[in-house]
Amino acid sequence: MKSRRFYLDWKQIPSIACIIFGLCLLSINKETVDQYLGIDTNESLANQQANEPFAWMKETGVSLTTIQGDPSKCTDVIFMVDSRDPFTGEGEDDRDFRAISKVVESMEYITRTSSALRRSTCFAFVKISSPFIDSNGKELHPVWGRLPATALVMSVFQKADIFLYMDSDAILAFSDKTPTMMYNELAFDGYGADATMQHLRPGLIVNKPLTGWLCGECEKFGLGHGCFNTGVLLWHRANAEPILRAWWDSRNDKRSQNIFDPETKEGFHGWNDDEPTHDKMGEQNRLIYLFGSDPLVRGLVWPVPRQKSEEHNSESCPNFVDEAHTPCLQNDFIYHGKWNPSDPSCFISHLPDEKKNILEVTEMIMQHKED
Repeated sequence: MKSRRFYLDWKQIPSIACIIFGLCLLSINKETVDQYLGIDTNESLANQQANEPFAWMKETGVSLTTIQGDPSKCTDVIFMVDSRDPFTGEGEDDRDFRAISKVVESMEYITRTSSALRRSTCFAFVKISSPFIDSNGKELHPVWGRLPATALVMSVFQKADIFLYMDSDAILAFSDKTPTMMYNELAFDGYGADATMQHLRPGLIVNKPLTGWLCGECEKFGLGHGCFNTGVLLWHRANAEPILRAWWDSRNDKRSQNIFDPETKEGFHGWNDDEPTHDKMGEQNRLIYLFGSDPLVRGLVWPVPRQKSEEHNSESCPNFVDEAHTPCLQNDFIYHGKWNPSDPSCFISHLPDEKKNILEVTEMIMQHKED
């Protein structure tokens, strides 16, 4: 039976412990979870926090509002983050609200009913405050909220190793591909001129843009494999924290810490304004910058797909997906949102400009029945 929000077996002590620890550690609002637990979660965990991962991430305005699945059993997690709450109707006048609500509803449904996902995959939704203000009092664009949200989800789901973050305008393409399966396929270095034919263990797998304006920017600045679309992020717990810490700290970078065109002195998009952290592309810019400037981050982040674009001779923008090319995490083709496609496809369809297509895919997901 489907409950309002949480689908946890609260009789299991490990599950309760995971929730309490994660909520206290990141100092988020606990009232919603308290009413489901029926217990007092205000007991101090200060003595435990000092040596725990993510103890440095003490941000408010980040609330875990729903869980589908049991954190004591999940080996991987799919999660979404937004400043609009699809459960309360808050923001329903927004033109994108219906799409967000349907995406979340369909994700809950498929993780509950798919034979591949229901055994090992949980789904979580994290709401962030808007405006989003960090612990130093700096106002950030809400997209930055995905970083403390990632730390929160990793703290709550302590049994899980693989975490798939998706923008609320992204949707799964397959019913039988878990985040762990995606990771195992994408982390194989078997493609391109310099392939090692090894299975890697990156902390983060991130997709290069396949088409559009960002490709031209990355080609102009010669970013090679270091061109990312951060709308979908595939994390591995073991090597995630150094990336998260460096990425979060980079919000304090100066305007001069950017990638510049040596001829025009023009800076790469998203970090040129007087308030660069207010730019929607700011957090994406910072990961791109860190990949190019920080050897530790570069060694832990794995960009996919690995082939070059034959049309543009560019590593930044593969431009298409077909049987001859390497696996990809997300596509950003405007009309490419499909459900269980038979033709080659990325694991995730990211459709920020095509809400109608998103709604069509969510309807197909809600009609999904196992054979």
